[in-house]
Amino acid sequence: MLKAIYNCIRLFVLRCREPYSVFYKMFGFCPHDISLFEQACRHRSAARLSKKGNDNERLEFLGDAVLGTIVSDLVYSVYDAQREGFLSNTRSKIVKRETLNHIAIELGIDKIVEINAHNIAHNNYMYGNALEALVGAIYIDQGYEKCRKIVEERIIKPYIDLKQIADEEVNFKSRLIEWCQRYRVSYEFVIDKSTHDEHNNPVFHSCVMLAGVSAGEGIGYSKKEAQQHAAAMALKRIARDCSWAKGLRSVKRKQTELSALPDEKAVGA
Repeated sequence: MLKAIYNCIRLFVLRCREPYSVFYKMFGFCPHDISLFEQACRHRSAARLSKKGNDNERLEFLGDAVLGTIVSDLVYSVYDAQREGFLSNTRSKIVKRETLNHIAIELGIDKIVEINAHNIAHNNYMYGNALEALVGAIYIDQGYEKCRKIVEERIIKPYIDLKQIADEEVNFKSRLIEWCQRYRVSYEFVIDKSTHDEHNNPVFHSCVMLAGVSAGEGIGYSKKEAQQHAAAMALKRIARDCSWAKGLRSVKRKQTELSALPDEKAVGA
């Protein structure tokens, strides 16, 4: 009884004080150990500069695993008639870097992440990474059940339409490969070169060849990202230019017909 009264008084006092109020507005509770949440918002570039504490990478590692478990549990409950492949694909769409980064910005995490802009490598997803670190901090501070409730009510439901995301196709490379297999068009993804950006991070350039014809190009900070962009460009071209797409299919048919012809030397023999 006394402990419950103490906690109520503590919450009333702390919710109006920085930095407790920031996390209270985001997640609906006041942390027991505020240092965990401060660490979750500290990028390694800032930790290296200030030497005032650890960065958020260990918490990010933990939060990634906890978030994956919670989302798996949620998807399993919502789609009780779907098979494993569908569940895995839906989960991956929810926890992918782009989605988490978007949610983090909507929550305002981009405004509280500590970074050193002069000592930071390119990272498109630092806010999403911080969100994962905060999930790790919530798990340690509040336990799994409270963490799950917060993730569902404060992170998933306000920003993600589960029905829409389940129907959304985001893997452009897979879609392109399926199209090629359907129409028997040969395909090849080629990393033709790599360069570096202004921070000396590697940048990859990819080209996708359909029936020996260049169909799309893309760049990214990983080979996978570059290939996805190239595939997306190729799919747009296929959808936009039907005659060009038919030409690819006819090229494949001609190649098949020529390969089926008897060899002239063999006939002459």
